[in-house]
Amino acid sequence: MELVFRLLVAGVLIVAPSLLFLGLWHGLHALRDDELIARMNRHTAGSFDDSPLVSDFLPTVDTDAIGRESFVACGTCGTPNPDDVRFCHECLSPVGR
Repeated sequence: MELVFRLLVAGVLIVAPSLLFLGLWHGLHALRDDELIARMNRHTAGSFDDSPLVSDFLPTVDTDAIGRESFVACGTCGTPNPDDVRFCHECLSPVGR
């Protein structure tokens, strides 16, 4: 009897998440409003020419500063590491200053 109970519990624990996910999936499809999406597509057609680009929101990088960064060679493997690190990026040994 205990084995049957354990198998029943295991079956519920395996099947229940899948059934819950399928219920969520069908619920989201029922909430979807294709008419609203079509109206928004018609409304915004051709208006993307003035929209800001993703690059407008990204911070600018000073490429000249990259070349001026000072490096320290690792004493163990010789890999150049930025001056402000304490451990080598390649072999993880302490970088002497």
